[in-house]
Amino acid sequence: MVIIKEQPCCCYVKVNIPNGVYTLETSCGKNQGIMEPGYRCCYMNYKMIKVMITKNTIRFKCPITNVPTKDNVRVAIDVGINFHIGRGPETEEEDIKKFVYNFGPNRLEELLQEECDEGIRDFLKQIKVNRVRDIKTELTSALMNELKLKFAPYGVVIEQVNIMNVIIPRDLRICLTDTTNYDVFLQKQVKAQENKMLVINNNENKSVLRLKRDNMQ
Repeated sequence: MVIIKEQPCCCYVKVNIPNGVYTLETSCGKNQGIMEPGYRCCYMNYKMIKVMITKNTIRFKCPITNVPTKDNVRVAIDVGINFHIGRGPETEEEDIKKFVYNFGPNRLEELLQEECDEGIRDFLKQIKVNRVRDIKTELTSALMNELKLKFAPYGVVIEQVNIMNVIIPRDLRICLTDTTNYDVFLQKQVKAQENKMLVINNNENKSVLRLKRDNMQ
């Protein structure tokens, strides 16, 4: 995600600034802004490429384990976060400086992990385990809004948050599956009984109509 270029003892004969990265330059220790892509000849040592940061989307995986639900069942959740550095051309230099000087990649990784962990635990402590797999959309939306607010001041743009997997203890998972299957079975039985009653009622109505016709004759 971030490349820090070492300073030469005298100068570089040639420096190539690639496309697809933000390249922050300093001269005699003073910030010179973002360099344009292309070749530089005889790049002197009083200048320095402070850092290179990719413009591409970065994918971060964040497994959260041992999360208690409302009924105190411990579950695990795998979260995936897509983000990039820099909000746009108008603010890219400001965003890159904020990220490099006030934040940095190591702190970003730590804070992403901490914020995901805290956000998911706060959300799931209000949800019972039998609903955990049904609230992925609500959890994703809540977590994404929190992360956007938290990281925007550092020039980090959260693009997408995905709940990739929800892991429930095996014995409880089997129990929930059996319960779901039993509920489906009951619903089918109720539906079948209702259909039988409709058939009986229809037959009775037909019999009544037939008797009325016979009496009228």
